[in-house]
Amino acid sequence: MTAIDQGFMSPRTGLLDRVLNLTRGSAEKRADRAIPDSVPLHLDVPALPGFRQDAPTERPADEPRPLSISAMTAPIKPISLRRDSIYAAFNTAMPVTDRHGLAGRNSELEKLVEAIVVQRKHAVIFGTRGSGKTSLARVFGDLADEAGCVALYASANGEADFDSLFRPFLTELPMSSTGQERARKMMSEPLDVSRLSALLVEEVRERSILIIDEYDRVQSDTAKQEVATLLKLLTDIHSPVQVVLVGIASDIDGLIAAHPSLRRHLASQRVTAIPKPELERLLLACAANARLSIDEDALDMLASAAMGSPYHARLFGMSSALVTEVGLRDRMTLGDVEEGLVSALHDWSDMSTATHALFQRILWEAGSSRRMIALAAVVASQMSAISYERLVKLGHEVLGGGSINEAQARDAMTRLAPALVATPNGELWMFEDTLAPQFLLLMAKQPVPAAPPVQTPAEEMRALLKGVDGL
Repeated sequence: MTAIDQGFMSPRTGLLDRVLNLTRGSAEKRADRAIPDSVPLHLDVPALPGFRQDAPTERPADEPRPLSISAMTAPIKPISLRRDSIYAAFNTAMPVTDRHGLAGRNSELEKLVEAIVVQRKHAVIFGTRGSGKTSLARVFGDLADEAGCVALYASANGEADFDSLFRPFLTELPMSSTGQERARKMMSEPLDVSRLSALLVEEVRERSILIIDEYDRVQSDTAKQEVATLLKLLTDIHSPVQVVLVGIASDIDGLIAAHPSLRRHLASQRVTAIPKPELERLLLACAANARLSIDEDALDMLASAAMGSPYHARLFGMSSALVTEVGLRDRMTLGDVEEGLVSALHDWSDMSTATHALFQRILWEAGSSRRMIALAAVVASQMSAISYERLVKLGHEVLGGGSINEAQARDAMTRLAPALVATPNGELWMFEDTLAPQFLLLMAKQPVPAAPPVQTPAEEMRALLKGVDGL
């Protein structure tokens, strides 16, 4: 699969240039060395008992400082290679590009290959942040390459329009010489749907798949409508080009408002929670790559805390593995995981300060609704979206009880409202920070503090405004 460079990477200096610069700089800096070539050596003088030492003898400012034998022979503290291997093994920053590292997604891969490569449908891959959408799309692209297609990958941004979404692909598509000339002329002015679809149908010489990641970032409704129109045209005129859209959404309408006639030719692939056994296999594989083992109860706690999210499994596993490494041990224990989860929660609170503060406040105030708030976190992690009706239904099934669950569900939804956003159809709600549900459950499991949480700056300002009309 070919990743399209859209100019986000800064130019890098070549290796030869860096070597030449170092060579030139060494001669210039030699005269200014802090330690001259000839330095007098002095044996160490044993320190006298106590904290106060005799005042050092005055030395001219330009006289070189002597080196002691111990200063020259003392070993430099080595950088932990295992720490580096932990970061590499549990890497949460980069998507998986190797199918062997893509845990629990064989079924989704098979469906995508069947729908796109075999049936020649367009596709939408959607799910929550951290669910593995990008990893799934990239590994699918490699499989499509192996099947004889040309898979091209690019990412969208918030200001993208129809032109900027598809222009980067034009120079990479396998086209005839006539098509390449047509593409060059088209790039001199904004792309439009009809001319682009004609080019893709008439001039592309090999099966091609255009993967557009982070499509949820596209804010222009016009651009989304034009993309849907392009997909419809490519389907109607049997183009050798298919388009795959990837983004955060709770359903297909969250990414594309497809015409009913297009839906028949559009495969939708939701990226849902991974079963717990698959998460455990993922964690064991990561730990093995870091030359660590995991106790059974520690593994169970890690997989449970991740609630089906491969991102959280890697994040929690990495935090716990670092605790193990600090203890100079090779086996991750339950205590390491408990400490690692606290560390991961602290790191998340630094990045999502407002959401963390909101969760602290509502959990402290929730009282009997606390368990329903925790259930909301579980539902959001498993189903992507929540609603009052879902909480009531699952409250009866999971928590038992009678009508009290309805009041608790209503209270939970009211308290969580500032952290939620409506889905496109307006019937369901998602956490605005889609990584938040796992952290909310971790917080709900902590003991209720005796004192209320510290007020946020916004809460302090609101308190100062109390008494003003409307407050």
